[in-house]
Formats: sequence, structure tokens, C-alpha cells
Amino acid sequence: MNRTPATRSSLDPDVLDCLSDVLDPEIGLSIVDLGLVYRAERTANGIDVAMTLTTRSCPLGEMITEDARERLYRRFQDCPRVDVSLVWDPPWHPDRVTDRGRELLGRPPRETK
Repeated sequence: MNRTPATRSSLDPDVLDCLSDVLDPEIGLSIVDLGLVYRAERTANGIDVAMTLTTRSCPLGEMITEDARERLYRRFQDCPRVDVSLVWDPPWHPDRVTDRGRELLGRPPRETK
């Protein structure tokens, strides 16, 4: 299934808040600050998350997705289903890192146009 990058409407703030505790252990930033979460939706049927990794060859992908799944189940205990899927389209790019992520990495803020 081809999924497009996240739009504001497909990023539930409560789900993102929960996922902000999921770290990419090699980089030390949350998957939210790295811009790895493409979709995070909560409905009556459950929670759907589409995320990617910085590279397909990341050896910790399964651990990161399982951490996300476990944290979502703990936070939303009444949720009937949590689906965390890895997607590769579009490929992740460093431009997706949030302003907070850039700050934590010691990078300058984005230039405003």
C-alpha cells in the first residue's frame, strides 16, 4: 500500500505525544522529532501509525516499531487495535526533522523565506 507523507489532519496530537517518547537509539532523538511518523490517526476502531526509518537497513527497525506499539497500548488502554506499519514511500529525508529535533542535534534553525 502506498502511503503519502503526513498532513496535519492525519497527525493526531495525542498519538504524537505518546510517540515522542519512542527514541531512535542510534541518533538519540524521538521518531517524532526525526520526522519518521507519516501518519498517526486515532478512530473508534483503533490507532493507525505509518512510520519510516532513516534507512531501510536500520537494524533496530523492529525494536522501534514494537516500542511504539507497546507505548500506544499502554497509553490508550481502551483502544481495541494498534497498527504500527513501516512504510518506505516516500523515503525519509533529513528535511523532515522538526525544528525541535534540529535544535537538539545542535543544527541551526531553518531559514525562513
